Amino acid sequence: MYQALYRKYRPRRFGDVAGQEHITTILAREVAQGTFAHAYLFTGSRGIGKTTCAKILAKAVNCPEMRGGEPCGVCPICRGIDEGSVLDVEEIDAATNRNIDDIRSLRDEAGFTPVLAKYRVYILDEAHMLTREAANALLKILEEPPEHVIFILATTEPHKLPATIVSRCLRFDFKRLTPQAIAERVGYVCGEEGMEIDGEAALLIGKLADGGMRDALSLLDVCRAAGERVTVDTVTKCAGLSGREHLFGLAEKIAGRDVPGLLRSLEEIYSGAADASRLCDELIGHFRNLMVAAAVPQDSAVLKVSAGEQERLIAQAQRLTPQTIFYAISVLQDTAARMGRTASKRLELELAMVKLCSPALSDSPESMLARIDKLERELALLKAGTIPPAGTVPAASSPAGEAQADPAGPGTGPKAAPRGKAGSKKEAPPGTEAASKKETDPGQAPGAEKPEEPEPDGLPAMAKAPDSDAPRLFPAWEEALAKIRDRNRMIFAFLAESEAYLSGNTVLIDAKNETFIPYMQRNEDARSVIKDAITEVSGRRYGIGPYKKPEPAEPRSTPLDEALKRAGAADIPVTVR
Repeated sequence: MYQALYRKYRPRRFGDVAGQEHITTILAREVAQGTFAHAYLFTGSRGIGKTTCAKILAKAVNCPEMRGGEPCGVCPICRGIDEGSVLDVEEIDAATNRNIDDIRSLRDEAGFTPVLAKYRVYILDEAHMLTREAANALLKILEEPPEHVIFILATTEPHKLPATIVSRCLRFDFKRLTPQAIAERVGYVCGEEGMEIDGEAALLIGKLADGGMRDALSLLDVCRAAGERVTVDTVTKCAGLSGREHLFGLAEKIAGRDVPGLLRSLEEIYSGAADASRLCDELIGHFRNLMVAAAVPQDSAVLKVSAGEQERLIAQAQRLTPQTIFYAISVLQDTAARMGRTASKRLELELAMVKLCSPALSDSPESMLARIDKLERELALLKAGTIPPAGTVPAASSPAGEAQADPAGPGTGPKAAPRGKAGSKKEAPPGTEAASKKETDPGQAPGAEKPEEPEPDGLPAMAKAPDSDAPRLFPAWEEALAKIRDRNRMIFAFLAESEAYLSGNTVLIDAKNETFIPYMQRNEDARSVIKDAITEVSGRRYGIGPYKKPEPAEPRSTPLDEALKRAGAADIPVTVR
């Protein structure tokens, strides 16, 4: 009968255990000196050698031919323990034998002397699964064990064990195996089995095993059945991975906000029978590597990838911002958590892809940082002049190029264009000679404008028309009001019975509602609605500002008028001829 590789190549001696030298050396020395404890606690993740070391320790303390703390492996005791025929060494699954009655039976058996071996050894696997009552029953015998009894507790979750039990055991923490250590062991097994394997494939198996040698050898068993030579492609297919090329391609499309391309790539990956949960985990790992590549690009030990893949990761990390990488990891981790609670894993992953390409759909801090970072980069490029503004619309027709009025002066005309490094010169009030010069030249093409500075967030100060050259009525104001009414009824209510005047490149609004000015100063969206409506009806982009029509001056009184007024007050009849 065929024996699985992880069973066939299970270590039989302390020296065969890979990656746990900090533990095996101490255990071998204790056995050699005869100073081993009555209770041990082995902790660590799955498949890293906890139960294996427990059985080796059981053989070592009972082996009559023990040398240097190592069991001989050939005596009847050693062979019997390996085969499970020695009754004095008992391996108990605490996940199924977890009740108080099971522990009471164990306690009763522990009182009997060994039959063949020198010590009775009880190996409790998954010890954290014991009930509270069972743990309390075990505590008594751990405190005062018989001289011929050794307890070895193995668990992946030591924090679930009562502190009273942990304190009575000699604890050893097993560490995860490195991908390199696993790759070396996989290469050794392949050599013993006559298999050919590429170095990159062995390293990939080591990374996929997540620190567990048992998982690595199980995957190698699957790859062995797939072909005579184990390659990276073989491991990728047998493990159900999407492939490194797919991961790099998906990351590029996420960086480019290419939603159609992402969905097409996902469809292609799914057609290859890839698992959505596994793909999500792979993407998390890929962006983790990008984060590390951006932080410590030359540290291959932290990246744990091949030299060729390291160069690709560094190059891709340079094209992404840290905020984008952090946002991707956050979204993918949330998606992975939700996949465990839903049947539509593919839908969850597709939603994550759309969200990664559209940070505006999320209000998380990570998405806000990603959006701010994108805007800052684009602004820096625009200032440097390395890329043109988006589209072909002149600067004056975009929101960033709208006219602005002088908030400090009496007028509302736009500012002049910047002059050198000293800044810009402020525009004179409407109606003056300077304002007149800002009017569109007769020879200028219709709709063409000069670039202007951005308008500030708030409205300019209240404009008051000068005595000469007063602003003229804006002819299309009624049409603009109709469009405003269709878009926002509240803004239209503020502008009911209002009038608009044109001064240069600024539309001055004389609103009858006194709350119009403070409302518009606080509400940028409302200002955008008014500007868009004016642009549609006029074909040009104007700035806006408040305006108060001057009151008509009272006629000056003459000396005759004064005399008549005084005569009337004194009741003196006066006849004017």
